[in-house]
Amino acid sequence: MKKTTLILTLIIILVILLFPFLGNSFMQKLIDENIQLLQSQGLVLKKSTKETGYLNTKEHFEFVLQDTQALQNFLRSYTKSGMPRAAEKVFQGARIGADVAYSNIPFSKAVTVEVYPLRLSDRLMQEMKKNNPKAYKYFREFLDAKGFLYHVEYNVLSNDFNGFIKDIDEYYSVKKSANVRMQLEGARFRGEGNLFAAEHLTFEIKTMKLALQDALNRLSFEINNLQNRSKFASFSHYTTETKVFQTNFLMQTPQDDINITVQNADMRSSSSSEKNDKVALHSKSFIDTLVFHSNRLNFSLKTFNSDISVEGLDRQSYERFSQLLAQSKEIKQQALLAMLAHGLHVKVSDLSFENITLNKVEELGSMKIQSDVTIAQDKDFASKLKVSPLGLLANVEMNMQIRVAKALYLKMIEDTPLASVIVSYVKQDADNVYFDVVFKNTKLLVNDRVIE
Repeated sequence: MKKTTLILTLIIILVILLFPFLGNSFMQKLIDENIQLLQSQGLVLKKSTKETGYLNTKEHFEFVLQDTQALQNFLRSYTKSGMPRAAEKVFQGARIGADVAYSNIPFSKAVTVEVYPLRLSDRLMQEMKKNNPKAYKYFREFLDAKGFLYHVEYNVLSNDFNGFIKDIDEYYSVKKSANVRMQLEGARFRGEGNLFAAEHLTFEIKTMKLALQDALNRLSFEINNLQNRSKFASFSHYTTETKVFQTNFLMQTPQDDINITVQNADMRSSSSSEKNDKVALHSKSFIDTLVFHSNRLNFSLKTFNSDISVEGLDRQSYERFSQLLAQSKEIKQQALLAMLAHGLHVKVSDLSFENITLNKVEELGSMKIQSDVTIAQDKDFASKLKVSPLGLLANVEMNMQIRVAKALYLKMIEDTPLASVIVSYVKQDADNVYFDVVFKNTKLLVNDRVIE
């Protein structure tokens, strides 16, 4: 009995001792699979190193992005986000570093991943070195210090993650009297699901600011307290909400001083499936206050609302169009025409603001627009657009209701050459003017009167 117990004890001890080695093999296989996936999607592994201890392992990888289009297509198969064409040129050939650290005891703690750019493309780096050696040196030092770093901790067992983008506070003097400042503070995120295809994602930024200034001009853009929450079930079924406490835009020149401030903005968008393989999109926005100031004009706008939906979109053509947004103008146009050929229904339930004040003293009142637009299905849409664009008007039906405060209406039409014509179509009461606009059978009616 004692001998059996001793043998079992030795076996258990042996398993415990070997467990980190088995765990390391498991994690290495998981990492290798993801690297193979990335290499099949435009990234080429150029360098890798590994430090393995008994309990923990660290690995370093360096990739070169050789095919931005392949990576773009890969990411778009999971999400609607994409890389602008200008950014594709910047990152084509870029070198990207990745540090991975994990426990050799599987699932005991999260896998830590840090991703950061090491170099832009050789061509861009050489051009920068030739044209502006000082800027090249500064940028090299910024990248060498992992100036832009994405840190994520991924729990393999629960399939969730959290992380941050490294704070940035960089000041660079372009010339003696010109400088650039870039700030990013408090960028945090957490989510559930695959890192490339998170089912739930929450993202927040405390402050993001970009400022450029020289002896005569100043330009700055600043966002404070941004929060985003997204839920992604499929490419055609998602919801996202973004709240921004304050946004500021400033442009000062010898000719003008423009300052735009937006307070408490809330933007929501979603897509959902409909019958007959159709997709519906919905967008809803709210702005508490917008203030515009310049040397020529000052106004403030209170309580802006928009509630817009697009229904009846063909799923396949909509997804194709969304995936091609970063492509050339011609390719996007072809995809858009293919989508419109299936028809759609656009409904503006609310587009309004409660009050607009001019020069801080002149209150002009409110405005509200509601509309319904239907474009009928037409398989010959693209060819008709080329041959006879006006013929497509037969496919369009529209109903629109506009209500404008009388003070605002009078301000809008003053100094307008067609004011006398517009007045002849108006319906009004003591406080507002109304326009009921109908377009059907290629005829346009305003307040039941045909526009000739």
